[in-house]
Amino acid sequence: MLSKDSTDDYTDLLEMIQIKKILIAGLIIYALFYLIESLIIIKYPYQISYPEGFILNQAYLLSQGELIYKGINEYPYLIVNYPPIYPFLCAIFIKLFGISFVSGRFITFLASILIVSIIYKILKRQISQNIAIISALLFVSSSYIYKCNPFFRVDMLGLFFSLLGLYFFFQNNKLTIPILCFLAALYTKQTFIGAPLAVAIFLFLTNKKRAFIFVVFMVFFYTIILLLINYFTHGEFYKHNFLYNLNIFIFKQAMKHYIWALQNHAILVLFSLVYIFYSFANKKFSVLVIYFIISCIITISVGKIGANMNYFFEMIALACILTGFCLEKLKNDIDEKIYNYLSTGAILIQLILFLHMPYLTEPTATKLTWENSKKLSEIVVNTKGEIISEDAGLLVKNGKTVLFQPFEFTQLANQKIWNQTRFINDIKNKRFTLIILSFDLNCQVDEERLTPEMAEAIKENYSANQKIDEYFLYQPIIQD
Repeated sequence: MLSKDSTDDYTDLLEMIQIKKILIAGLIIYALFYLIESLIIIKYPYQISYPEGFILNQAYLLSQGELIYKGINEYPYLIVNYPPIYPFLCAIFIKLFGISFVSGRFITFLASILIVSIIYKILKRQISQNIAIISALLFVSSSYIYKCNPFFRVDMLGLFFSLLGLYFFFQNNKLTIPILCFLAALYTKQTFIGAPLAVAIFLFLTNKKRAFIFVVFMVFFYTIILLLINYFTHGEFYKHNFLYNLNIFIFKQAMKHYIWALQNHAILVLFSLVYIFYSFANKKFSVLVIYFIISCIITISVGKIGANMNYFFEMIALACILTGFCLEKLKNDIDEKIYNYLSTGAILIQLILFLHMPYLTEPTATKLTWENSKKLSEIVVNTKGEIISEDAGLLVKNGKTVLFQPFEFTQLANQKIWNQTRFINDIKNKRFTLIILSFDLNCQVDEERLTPEMAEAIKENYSANQKIDEYFLYQPIIQD
């Protein structure tokens, strides 16, 4: 006959098993949600996120052997915000299989899956397999990762290269492969400086000779590549990637994004902070801790106009890793029963904070949006003359020239870097047969995407005769 204490322990064990089953089920469900959402988006033939169409256009131009870093004083008025690796990879597939969003979205999806694998492998070196799996799956469980992927965008591939470099840095003492990976990350998106900077700081604290070698080679090869690309683009590469990327910074916007991100990832951030406190208290210098702190600082750039939750990808991945280390540390330091309830309960709360599912939360492409995009596509095909569109994907896929980027050139005009006079005169002269915007100029003006002068010129010379889905179709006003 079991004693009361034994019965209580047995009951507690059963309860914990049930809770852990719920936890594992939750992680699997979110992973399936991410897979389902990814398959839906990958096969969807139209633009979902604003930058997708313009990056598709860059890939198409590269596939035709054209330069994408050009002057901004003549048509087409286009800038390329990022280095060339991602559009170049997409260009290879476009050359082979034709114009489509599939290749770029698949690259992004594959990168996200590989990131999960890298998170697991980094953790598995030092902690238990179960915690490593949970921490890795938390990455694709994040609603931020779910809502921003797998789009035709550069962020996930850049993060993959950064974490891959870190993984190889942990694997052996050679610096060659990590340097190549970090360079690939920086030439995918120029803000992925966090990983090489963290490695440099760590090496300066532990081995100054290796630190010097690492920094010299990183700076040397980065500079050589930059100078070469800049030379072949007649100086335009630097302008596009740095000068034209200096959008107005709004501190209030940065704080709002940080608050939303912290609310959405509260448990991951809390465990990360606990692990950082433990590391500092024990004077243990960790590349990952340094990297996490740097990523939090770099993410302040989310205050730039146009920035969004994709700026938090790096911080989320590192928070997943530090959470794994923190759970392992707590497992070894506190009572097993307390640890089980604390860890399992906390992760369940995090999964609740991540709440999302296909078809009920953005950005799933529904049957209705598919049909509306098809209607828009048919209109674009049958429209003769030049078209301005926020949805650049409609133009690229239908053989039309992309002439103008609304958001980017509005920012350049506001900063007095670009003279909008010629463009406004072309609007007044009704050069464009069709202008496709995501807002009604008679009700509101998205001042991030059109200057007041552009908006006024369109209002006076064009009328929105049709609305399809979120887009208003402006055609020239015919004078009697």
